[in-house]
Amino acid sequence: MDTRKFAMHYGAYLGLGLIIFSFTVYFLGLEEQKSIIPSLLNNFLIIGAIAYSVIIYRDNFNNGLISYSDSLRLGTSVVFFASVILAFYTYIFVTFIDTESIDNIIKMTEQELLNSNSEISDEELDFQLSIVQKVTQPHWMATLSVLGGTFMGFFYSLIISFFVKKEDPNLII
Repeated sequence: MDTRKFAMHYGAYLGLGLIIFSFTVYFLGLEEQKSIIPSLLNNFLIIGAIAYSVIIYRDNFNNGLISYSDSLRLGTSVVFFASVILAFYTYIFVTFIDTESIDNIIKMTEQELLNSNSEISDEELDFQLSIVQKVTQPHWMATLSVLGGTFMGFFYSLIISFFVKKEDPNLII
């Protein structure tokens, strides 16, 4: 099987799983509790999906063998495709479903800036909030979602590939 199609297929599953998880967290109001548990579960879902997809590819489509670099490439690709799907969801979510989320992010950032530096000048505060307002536009949030997700997928794949690789013993280096 072509690795790109395989990565797209498993990336779609991961992307849908992340959307369901994200919407569940929103529906239950867990993001407002500032708990680390949803973030940990989200990361475990990504790690599990990378490991599972690389192992499935290695065992079922690649004769039980996969090099470190191929595993790294495949794991990163799976998360890239999942991140693209999640970016579309993020754009739709902040544009149509929870339209107040961006305003809430800006208000929380302002409060955290004031709490961390009570002597901040109005000019500095306005400048930092203007940057936050630019970055929290839906199209930038989606773009950063793809970039951040792919980077994390690469990082996780670096580690996972070390454990799931199975090199060809007959390969002469």
